[in-house]
Amino acid sequence: MKNRGVLATYGGAFHERSNLSIEVIEMIRFSREASRLLVYLVGGACVLTGNAIAQSSANAVQHLSFDSPEAWALKYFTSSTLLSGLQPPEIIDEERGTGSVTVGIELGWLPALNPERARVGFSGKKEEDVNKAPVLIRPSVRVGLPWRFDLVAAGPPPVRAFVVTPSLLAFGLERPILERRRWRLGWRGYGQAGSVKSAFTCPQQALAFPARSPGNPSGCIGTSADVASLRYAGTEVQFAYRISQLPRLTPHVAAGVNLIDAIFQVNAPLETRFDRTRLWTRVKTFSGSAGVSYSLTKRAALTVDTFYTPLWVRRASGGPRMNDGLFNVRALLSYTLR
Repeated sequence: MKNRGVLATYGGAFHERSNLSIEVIEMIRFSREASRLLVYLVGGACVLTGNAIAQSSANAVQHLSFDSPEAWALKYFTSSTLLSGLQPPEIIDEERGTGSVTVGIELGWLPALNPERARVGFSGKKEEDVNKAPVLIRPSVRVGLPWRFDLVAAGPPPVRAFVVTPSLLAFGLERPILERRRWRLGWRGYGQAGSVKSAFTCPQQALAFPARSPGNPSGCIGTSADVASLRYAGTEVQFAYRISQLPRLTPHVAAGVNLIDAIFQVNAPLETRFDRTRLWTRVKTFSGSAGVSYSLTKRAALTVDTFYTPLWVRRASGGPRMNDGLFNVRALLSYTLR
């Protein structure tokens, strides 16, 4: 009898290890498929960029080095729209399945740049009017798909606010990789297409000064209609842990890698010409977030994250390269309809 008990215990441990091995194999297989999906996303973004540049060959086109002031500004504001982190908790005593729908409203803080950091025009010599919106507000929706996948989409309303007209759509696909009773390891692949339009190079306040004066160094004779394309593709790994003593509270962290593919199209009426210069950059960045989700009710939850991404810049030609990253705070109020 004693030998039978030992064999039963050994058999149970062996069975548990076998299940874990199977899960690890499935995780590796899933990671390969996820990486393949990311390559497709990045490839699509590159094709779109190539087409856009080819169509504008009649105008000046300038490729920006990854650490130039102009490229830094594009990285900074594109990173503020990354569809990363902010994982809502699982419904208490339930599990989201195929056909489930969760709607939400996301609020992200956009830190204002001081005059030195806003000097991103003419290779760091001209201060641009980039402090437009103090916050990013965008509705979001999550839809449950088969095989535990979730489709995520988010974007600000395409209406003019803070003298900026956005036309952005972020989208993602996520899935748990490993799950236990108290913790979950997940994956998300995401991307964004679209642009924002505003008078960045020739704002209204510049017209109060004579052309070529310190207040109007570009020689603006009218407000510009500049367009910044904030496109990216990325992937991240997420980890969440539910505290047994506080079942409504779920701390979580995430780490990701992103390919930013950004374009800045100048449309500025100047004293001597109409400037249609196109600036573009493509660069890889890393990002991380940490926060907590709190279940307000069985279906409503509030998620708050801190976000950081290091961004390298060389403010002056021949000067040192330094890290001037983006740190902000984001919040998501979500409600599961079904």
